[in-house]
Amino acid sequence: MSEVRYVDEIFLQDIKRTKETIRSSIAKTISENIQRMRKTPNRPKGMGYFDEIAHFFGRHVEAGRKVIAMLCNFAPVELIYAADAVPMRLCAGFYDTVPIADRLISDTCLCPLTKSTLGVKLLRLSPFSNLCDVVICPGTCDGKVKLGEVLEDVVKTWKMAVPHTKEEPRLKKLWLDEVVEIKKKIERLTKRKISREKLRYAIELVSLARRAFCRLLETRKVVPPPISGRDAMLVAQTFLYDDIKRWTRKVEELCGELEARVKQGIGICESETPRIMLAGSPIIWPNWKIPNIVEESGAVIVCDELCSGIRYLYDPVIVDEWTMDDMLSAVAERYLLPSTCPCFTPNDKRVDRLLQMIEEFKVDGVVYHVLHGCHLYNVEFISVKRALKRENVPVYMIESEYGKMDIGQIKTRIEAFIELIRGVG
Repeated sequence: MSEVRYVDEIFLQDIKRTKETIRSSIAKTISENIQRMRKTPNRPKGMGYFDEIAHFFGRHVEAGRKVIAMLCNFAPVELIYAADAVPMRLCAGFYDTVPIADRLISDTCLCPLTKSTLGVKLLRLSPFSNLCDVVICPGTCDGKVKLGEVLEDVVKTWKMAVPHTKEEPRLKKLWLDEVVEIKKKIERLTKRKISREKLRYAIELVSLARRAFCRLLETRKVVPPPISGRDAMLVAQTFLYDDIKRWTRKVEELCGELEARVKQGIGICESETPRIMLAGSPIIWPNWKIPNIVEESGAVIVCDELCSGIRYLYDPVIVDEWTMDDMLSAVAERYLLPSTCPCFTPNDKRVDRLLQMIEEFKVDGVVYHVLHGCHLYNVEFISVKRALKRENVPVYMIESEYGKMDIGQIKTRIEAFIELIRGVG
């Protein structure tokens, strides 16, 4: 790290006094959310394990392993596992850490996810972020670009230049170069050479996890679904807070339970319950405000189009030949070509993917969530709304902040939208 630009020692000492109060408040929020989810009728017993993982303040990292944090989905997790390092997602869903960032950055239009994440790292709140050796910062949205710069004052950061157009060969080559460079940096950090055998092992390891999650997704297509949307989203987000082998095994066990329930006709709601898709800005645990309101207002979330949910675990790395060059190309392609992040232009594949999922999951309506200050998702809602209107799919946009101040208003609007879907509005 070079000369301090944003965060000095005086500021860090000043905010330290609030740490335990904020930690207690966050732990309470996590417990309250889990208690609400446990009230779901016929909730799968297998969710008990993921409830424990969700209390990640109590999680620990095996001594001696490097921890590599990520600010976005474009960081290749396969390369991290290939070097026997521990990946984690640094993005935060904590309301209480936003004011900490506000004291440093007085930008009312900066997205709350960015502020919350910065607050967590500055306060050294979680064992994962405390042990973090480096943060990979892909250049997607403006908030995360500058967040990576601010974080340089407190932790080592690596930037990744994400091309905003995917089809041009020169830009695909640029992205491959970025992936190769990250591989070299990981090797230097861990002092471990990523061999062909280790990379193949890591690719297959992550593929097993993704396959298990896709098996879970298949059960959500059933009417009625055997698992709630909130639970499925929690499973997805614990992926980067758990040992990957254990997580995969527990997901497989959960899938066995869900598939048995499907055969028995046991669901978590009635068959006529409106089926909702969540789309838009990332929803990071424990910011379960929107999912809680949707599923406690008489609907069920059957799928999502969130980078914090299905999108991260859906697409596999497809390797033709198990050479180092081919594997690196396959990893680079997996993180670029299938992505429907609105940082890309044009982004027509996102609409295609939405329509495909609406059909597969028998979606009755879409709740499009936009975080305050998330301009990319806000702008792209226009094209999404037009496409869904052509297909007669109801869609409603909700803009939200991190906090409880807008819960009443959002609840009223979502309840009205669900009644509209029911045909009684």
